[in-house]
Amino acid sequence: MTIYKTRRAAESYGQAIGILLLDAKAPFIPGDVANASTYAYPVIFKTVEGLSTSVCLNGAPEFNAKLAEGARELEAAGVRGISSDCGFMLQFQDAVREAVKVPVAMSSLLQIPMIAQTLDKSRSIGVITADSTNLTPDFLKRGGINVPHKIVIRGMQDEPEFKTAVLEEKGTLDSDLITEEAIRIAKDMVKKDKTMGAILLECSMLPPYAKAVQEAVELPVYDFISMIDYMESGLHQRAYSGQY
Repeated sequence: MTIYKTRRAAESYGQAIGILLLDAKAPFIPGDVANASTYAYPVIFKTVEGLSTSVCLNGAPEFNAKLAEGARELEAAGVRGISSDCGFMLQFQDAVREAVKVPVAMSSLLQIPMIAQTLDKSRSIGVITADSTNLTPDFLKRGGINVPHKIVIRGMQDEPEFKTAVLEEKGTLDSDLITEEAIRIAKDMVKKDKTMGAILLECSMLPPYAKAVQEAVELPVYDFISMIDYMESGLHQRAYSGQY
């Protein structure tokens, strides 16, 4: 008989991944990191109070301790891995990783080195971000992201629907309009850089549009969910059955 032990810090059981959320209010549609139906496995969310979108995008080292505390609470609740809902949380990767024993992947940007390994050095990597004024080469280097490939960064901050729905949190979101905005940026990136080999969507609210972007530019497209799914697959390997 299997004996199970009570986790005193757990209010419920069975969550595979714990996700630290920005203190933000917007419609989190299916495909968004903050929508539980996005995943084929159970997840649990924890909001980091005070860490708004603008605060995180502009850099917030004063939140290192609060992120670490939140991660420890998720670990105590039984999650097997920890992530977040903002690529700019790359700035907290070290603090959170050092605070817990479970795997930590705080930013979609952590995929850049892996993507680089799949491409010849002559190919560039496109990054579509929420705000290109803050996602700079220096930010990537400070976060340990340093590859020989050219990184082409384009932001969504001036796209009307994305700006008002995501950055300004107007309370509504037109997914068709954001699809059009993301496709327009992706097509322009590929048009201006014929060497582009793949595109990474930094923002946690962009995965719902990844398929449309991929169909528009016919390149590999990676996002927050591809990273979280990869981490979860290593934490919960499946048994195989079939014919031989």
